[in-house]
Amino acid sequence: MCAKNGGNGAGLLMVETGTIQDLLPLLAGVALGLGAGWLMHRLRARASWRRDPQHPGPDHDSGGGAVLLYRDGLLTDATPEGHALLGAAPDHGADWAGLAAILTAGFPGFPSIQPATDRPRHRIYRARNSADSDFVALHLWDNMARVTLHRPDPARPGYEGGAPGAVSVQSARAIADAPYPVWQSNALGQLVWANASYFRLAESLGVDRGDADFPVLFDPEATQKVIATTPDGAAAPHRVFVADPAATRRAWFDVSTVAKAGMRTHYATPADAIVQAEIAQRNFVQTLTKTFAQLSIGLAIFDRNRQLALFNPALIDLTSLPADFLSARPNLASFFDRMRENRMMPEPRDYATWRKQIARLVVAASDDRFAETWSLPSGVTYRVLGRPHPDGAIAFLFEDISAEVSLTRRFRTELDLGQGALDSVRDALAVFSPTGQLSLCNSAYRHLWQCEPEQSLAEHGLQDAMDLWRAACKRSDAWEKLRHHVLDLHPRDDWAAALTLETGEALGLRVASLHAGYTSVVFEPRREDGQAAGAAELRAG
Repeated sequence: MCAKNGGNGAGLLMVETGTIQDLLPLLAGVALGLGAGWLMHRLRARASWRRDPQHPGPDHDSGGGAVLLYRDGLLTDATPEGHALLGAAPDHGADWAGLAAILTAGFPGFPSIQPATDRPRHRIYRARNSADSDFVALHLWDNMARVTLHRPDPARPGYEGGAPGAVSVQSARAIADAPYPVWQSNALGQLVWANASYFRLAESLGVDRGDADFPVLFDPEATQKVIATTPDGAAAPHRVFVADPAATRRAWFDVSTVAKAGMRTHYATPADAIVQAEIAQRNFVQTLTKTFAQLSIGLAIFDRNRQLALFNPALIDLTSLPADFLSARPNLASFFDRMRENRMMPEPRDYATWRKQIARLVVAASDDRFAETWSLPSGVTYRVLGRPHPDGAIAFLFEDISAEVSLTRRFRTELDLGQGALDSVRDALAVFSPTGQLSLCNSAYRHLWQCEPEQSLAEHGLQDAMDLWRAACKRSDAWEKLRHHVLDLHPRDDWAAALTLETGEALGLRVASLHAGYTSVVFEPRREDGQAAGAAELRAG
């Protein structure tokens, strides 16, 4: 057609404009048909809702409360009061989760997701506060849900009429967003409501809800126990744990329960840190107990009330006190009283003195200055120490030192015997260590040189002795040789020399090497023929 008309631009414009004008009636008809279809669908739905009392529509009489209609968890219609209810909490969406976040706090058991049903159902959720007459009615059919918030008392603020009061919304959000699990159960122990933290805990542990509305985390029987119920309905917290299905992970909680109007509200506070601290403390105490059990020293710890708090098996062996007596936690006075009866401590002169001694013992132990040695008639010797402990406690340590005391006594006896043997020798004898210190000497040495080395506060060394010898004797080359012999650590040969005292008396010197580098120095009187007096007398005899 364009070619026949010459193909000018004006003709083309006229043809296109005419085409659009021809399409306008068609487009208008399509839009009118679609609008009529949607309107007829809405009218049929409302007619169906009105015909079926179990499926009421959003404009059904609800006593002036909010009505909301949901399909598959999404809001499809609502009364102005319903929109106001959602608008009062702008942080929550218009889907079912947003509605649940608003209503679960005030109406326990309201589902967090739209329930699925194969037949019409009707549920009622009462207000948490038993004094309130508000309730939520939930009608379910197919994939539809109708939520009606009833308010019998229009004058009371809160969840009634239009928007909920500010306090109700804040309370709902506070409980729903609480960082700790909160849930409710009925008289049968069945869960009817839980907050978001409860579901997050279930998700972290991998606990599936199965066919139930709520996953079961806490033992219903344990949480149903109301222990030591107080007048306000609160119960003493009890500690429980929840675990994953494989029982590889545990989470501990202190659960407090409030029982009112046939319902129980449970509040769980995390207790993992407390449990770990208690386990660490228990392990530490067990380690100490095993250590104390292996000690040979008897241990008795009395608390600030002076009652026996801890003892080890060695205490039973050392004190002969029966285990049942110690396990009964006797006080400090009874403990030492029993020891006195068993003659396991020194016998006091009288009972009054004994009581005063016990009082002084406690004071001294508290000041960390109690230390005594008890020698018992049986020949056993105890070393008893008292030490203060934190928080006013006192610890007593009983150690059997009988073997140590016996060894010390035997050693002292041997020393006395050896010293007596040396004193019986007529020749003056002195023993020097490799460092030149005087180790021992006999009475003849002290008499010859008129000295008492043991009574001197300062150590008596070789140089002090040589100064004494030089002063009493005439000049001799033996002193320098003697000094080298005593201080030389290499093997040395014994030797002898002749000395003359300033009085003109002849004196023999004998130097001999002993074990471990020690040196003995012997001074013996000599006769005019040069022989030692002691040796001549021995031959004559």
